[in-house]
Amino acid sequence: MENKNIALAQEAAYADELTQPVPQKRKINRAKLQENIWGWIFVSALVLGTTVFVYIAFILSLWISFTDYDAFIMTTFWEGLGSIHPDGFWHWYQYMFTAEGAYGVAGEMEDFWGTLGTTCFYLIGIPIGMVLSLGIAVLMTRDIKLSGTFRVIYYIPTVASTVSIAVMWTNLFGDGGFMATVFGINLLAAGTHPALQKMCVILLTVWKGLGGTVVLFVAGLNGVNASYHEAAEIDGANAWSIFWRITMPQLYPTIFYVLVTSVIGGMQIFIEPNLIFGNYPATGNMATSGTRDNIPFVGYIFGVFNNGEWAHASALGIILAIIIFLLTLIQFALDARRDKA
Repeated sequence: MENKNIALAQEAAYADELTQPVPQKRKINRAKLQENIWGWIFVSALVLGTTVFVYIAFILSLWISFTDYDAFIMTTFWEGLGSIHPDGFWHWYQYMFTAEGAYGVAGEMEDFWGTLGTTCFYLIGIPIGMVLSLGIAVLMTRDIKLSGTFRVIYYIPTVASTVSIAVMWTNLFGDGGFMATVFGINLLAAGTHPALQKMCVILLTVWKGLGGTVVLFVAGLNGVNASYHEAAEIDGANAWSIFWRITMPQLYPTIFYVLVTSVIGGMQIFIEPNLIFGNYPATGNMATSGTRDNIPFVGYIFGVFNNGEWAHASALGIILAIIIFLLTLIQFALDARRDKA
């Protein structure tokens, strides 16, 4: 009897499977497919450009840094790729951390740390610009007449040509400029302390980047929940307490974004000091010429590159990429630690 029931159950299950509808092959949505194809066509240039000029270029630069590639000696590009440095695989990385004349060999440690220190000095403009931008953004969110006009005025330097701004800055602070004629201040004169000359560049970068940062902070301030402000005012909190304890914590994501991107861009500063102080010299004469004081690290890399030492320049570029990566990693680590606190 039990076997009979099992057989009947199996027959019922088999009959149920036969009555189930046969799944049909899903039809392709032609409109969706066409939309995807056109989407890939539009982004193909960006994907191709990023692949060739970022990823492949980085891999080639990393490999070249281990070679003896000299543009003035190598006859072909492939010859340069295959020319592993005779003094060792890590020659250029050892060279940049070897003092000049140490152990009877040439080195560039003085130029390396000198130009890297100059780049770090230029980073002083980041906190200055952020504080000024935040103050202006707070004023822009107030109900002030002609606030829209002021936003346009502050944003004009951001879209202006860097070359034109550098020329204006040179005429403003250079020989015979407005500051020298009216106030007797000539930050670009020969013999001026290097720190004062670098401050001229810092003023330029702060003024030029002010508008973009103001826009970001205004957007962040507009996103602050107004109900928290109202509750704090009802509790009797003053304006400073409201700003510091309510507005700033909600504005932190914007501040963090501005800080990270500013540090990344600041470590690659090149155009502004190059236009103000002139073209950078090639490697080998900076320690004696005295021009190293105003040269940022990227400017030193360009000087080495212009001297035909492509392998050397590639090694310096890889070190700069590692430094930027570590600085960014530290900032994200501090941000994660803050979130856990």
